[in-house]
Amino acid sequence: MTASRIVDDIIGGRVQVGEKLPTEPEMLERYAVSRESLREALRLLEIQGIIDIKRGPGGGPFVAPLNSGYLARTSSLYFHLSGATHMELLQTWAILEPSLAELVAQKPDRRAKRAVFAPFIDYDPDAHQSDELFADFNNFHAAIAQLSGNRVLTLVTQSVTHIVVENVLRSVDPVSERSMLSHSHEDIAVAIVDGRATKARKLMAEHIGEVRDTYLSRSPDQGLMPVEWRL
Repeated sequence: MTASRIVDDIIGGRVQVGEKLPTEPEMLERYAVSRESLREALRLLEIQGIIDIKRGPGGGPFVAPLNSGYLARTSSLYFHLSGATHMELLQTWAILEPSLAELVAQKPDRRAKRAVFAPFIDYDPDAHQSDELFADFNNFHAAIAQLSGNRVLTLVTQSVTHIVVENVLRSVDPVSERSMLSHSHEDIAVAIVDGRATKARKLMAEHIGEVRDTYLSRSPDQGLMPVEWRL
């Protein structure tokens, strides 16, 4: 399949993230396929977020950074078709996130962890606008995933977290809940930096439980709502 051969070339280092793929004539010759097959392969890779196709002068297909949002998009479609509910989504999130927090807390490089989590320690939520709060709360969970060192767990957790944000957390006002959220994040960050893995896992489980309870307190029936497919 042409798309998989292009991916193999990306993995093999023939082209790096941000670099432009070879010209169409070069790819036609390399892969020995028709123009229609090549263009279909490029469209498939664009849909999956593997490449960006830029139009205009100097444009063409460029290798895109890996983005778990595309995995989340596909996953949410499958969750939607299966009839999965918001409660099932939250249960899955509650299983994944504490494991990640524990894993990162076990990392020996305290200096690296302290540098990553510094913005979340002594965080003043009153000094930020609502959109900044929402972004910072999301960035906190992204930072944990990226430090885990387990690429599969990272991508799966980031995908589920992305779906949680789009389906659930949009209805949890970060301004009204700013004190609870920032305090939980600070405690978790300190536990991770100090290498207290069991405590980090426990605090993360409690944090997600608080988010879940806050969400359901608005209407218990919300937990029965199906996961939506967001394009």
